[in-house]
Amino acid sequence: MALQEAIAADDINQLYRLIEGDIYLLDQGSEGPFPNTPLHDAADQGKTKVAMEIATLKPSYAEKLNHGGYSPMHLALQNKHYHLVRALMTLDPELIRVRGRGGITPLHFVAGKIGDDEQENKELLDLLAEFLFACESSIKDLTNQCETAVHIAVRIGNTEAFKVLFGWLKRVHLMRILDCKDQYGDTVLHIATSEKQPEIIKLLIGYMTVNVKNFQGNTALEIFQANPSGDPDVVERFHQIGHQERRFTTIISLSTFYSTELTLLEKYRNWIGRRDNSSREAVLIVSTLVAAATYQAALAPPKGYWQDSSPDPQANSTIVTANSSSIALGKPHQAGDLILSGDELSCYTIMNSMAFFASIAVIGACALTLKDRRLASAAVLPIVFLCFSYLVTFTLQIPKTNKAAVSYLATAFLLFWLGWLSLFIYATRKLKIVLRRIDATWRQVKD
Repeated sequence: MALQEAIAADDINQLYRLIEGDIYLLDQGSEGPFPNTPLHDAADQGKTKVAMEIATLKPSYAEKLNHGGYSPMHLALQNKHYHLVRALMTLDPELIRVRGRGGITPLHFVAGKIGDDEQENKELLDLLAEFLFACESSIKDLTNQCETAVHIAVRIGNTEAFKVLFGWLKRVHLMRILDCKDQYGDTVLHIATSEKQPEIIKLLIGYMTVNVKNFQGNTALEIFQANPSGDPDVVERFHQIGHQERRFTTIISLSTFYSTELTLLEKYRNWIGRRDNSSREAVLIVSTLVAAATYQAALAPPKGYWQDSSPDPQANSTIVTANSSSIALGKPHQAGDLILSGDELSCYTIMNSMAFFASIAVIGACALTLKDRRLASAAVLPIVFLCFSYLVTFTLQIPKTNKAAVSYLATAFLLFWLGWLSLFIYATRKLKIVLRRIDATWRQVKD
């Protein structure tokens, strides 16, 4: 009973005095598969100081479920001890993923909880956002009814919590979580339409496929038609999106998708991205070296630059002579001009540019195989600036009299980027369309 008194008083000093007298004090009640540990008691009462001290001394207690099926964080949430919840989260963000009774995690609990007043509701929304920020992977945890936190928020009509979840999913590029189905085969859109939640439907339209069927064989569009929300704008947008999907997209099952022949994009990604990693790395290294060498060659072309201006700029002779100080006299030129000119310069420009753009294309092709679009974009951006720098460097160096070399370089540059950007846009859009066609019960977050 002395331990309970220390917990009730939230007195750390008294706790340690008791531990000095009995080093096994904190083990009381911790036996068995579903123990009610001292940490559970402290969390239930909201005694932050003692709870954190016990959690530090006995970290394993924070993950254990008591006989009611609750972890210490669950108990703190149920009793509205939100400061203690935040404190426990700092010890281990993975506590947010502990599944309690019904498979409910602390994230599920907060997503499905509406405060008694505006102040409490705001605190719950802040806590929801902090959970998502601290443990991104918690969003893919399912309850025993195969519901995500988004399902729960929509099912109980917690619009504010849904907006937090929806905004976060867009920022971390995990919108495909919305396609997950619960035990009835319902996606978030199915639930929103059946519960007549026009505000949530407006947010979801354009991000989700309305013709995906649940396990009863009903699409979100059919559910909406049977239970219209009464909002004319929602009705119009729903029918517009549904018509576009029926026209351009055919929904297929995952098994049907795997039974079909590989798409062009999949063949490309298999050929480039999924071969032996060591071979691909070797290709990338060679391509990088070639890009660096050809870029340097643009800065220091063969024969170099004229060191002095021609004393006879009107001379038309193509025969170059030199005086005793090695200053060319016959060929008109200015100091800093390329010595290389005419067909030689055009040929050099073409060959060097072909090698440069080919190496850049290989690097870009490998970037296309990255599943993470953010990494692909990060890889492409420096390439764009490098190519522009190459173009500017060569354009400034080539004499105005040699228009052919300038034309060849500008044409090569435009053709390269038109082709490469077209391929990148096509691949990204094609991948998005292919993934949206698949009607799967559950897919991993980053598949």
